[in-house]
Amino acid sequence: MNLLIKGAGFQEGYCMIAGPGNGYLRMLEFGRLGVVQGRPYEGDTGDREAVFDIIAGGCHIEIAGGETFDNLGGRRDPFSAGPTLICLPPRTSYRLTPLTATLDMAVSLAPADPGLPVAIVGPNDLPEQRAGAANWSRTIRPGTSVAPTTRRLMMAETLVGAGNWTSYPPHKHDVESPPNESVYEEVYFYLFKPAGGYGIQRVYEGGDDPGRMNEVYVVEDGDAVAIPRGYHPLVAAAGYQLCYIWALCGVNRIYGAWSDDPAHVWIRGAEAIINK
Repeated sequence: MNLLIKGAGFQEGYCMIAGPGNGYLRMLEFGRLGVVQGRPYEGDTGDREAVFDIIAGGCHIEIAGGETFDNLGGRRDPFSAGPTLICLPPRTSYRLTPLTATLDMAVSLAPADPGLPVAIVGPNDLPEQRAGAANWSRTIRPGTSVAPTTRRLMMAETLVGAGNWTSYPPHKHDVESPPNESVYEEVYFYLFKPAGGYGIQRVYEGGDDPGRMNEVYVVEDGDAVAIPRGYHPLVAAAGYQLCYIWALCGVNRIYGAWSDDPAHVWIRGAEAIINK
């Protein structure tokens, strides 16, 4: 099983990174969209909803029918400012016009019922969240995981300090037992500062079955890992900040419906002591 998709860097146009057509995901598609100033990009969501996370650059977006949203994004990179997310329902035609030399966007898509309006989640619309403690502390920009702007897609960012762990203690969401745990496919997309950095991603199943999934990958800037099931802790190499964009998709939409690895859940108690 190979869940790692190596990055190709910024490219003009849409490039699918992970999805039902090239791996272990059934519903969720994740890609990267590059647009160059002077060459607007036009698209249609079809029967899926879409969320665009502006990695870098700024844009206008025009929606078929006359709705427009101006001066979106504008950050230099995810380490300098919070994200702007553009949420489009199914059957939406749109035109993106860059306001900067290049516009770099992460895109998630999933089948969904129509009916929601086009929505923008700006960098100041939701407060950042702190999670963990000590060298497994991180900052979460919750995006559509808490904003009611999508039917099924939860797309957000997590900032990880150099040398720190995240998704820790390890958690999974592959059993349907709401509200405690629900089945979600997920993609992690990695960006490092400096860009030559790397991290270690593990995806594994619990138990002692010799055939259980137990994958470990070196992840670099622009790489992605598809997570169809299993626990998935991640660590950034010393000296390199990490921002990973994550997209979740399931039948239900309950943020936090996951379970921790029983072997490591004791760490939750340590967090309470350290953070006093």
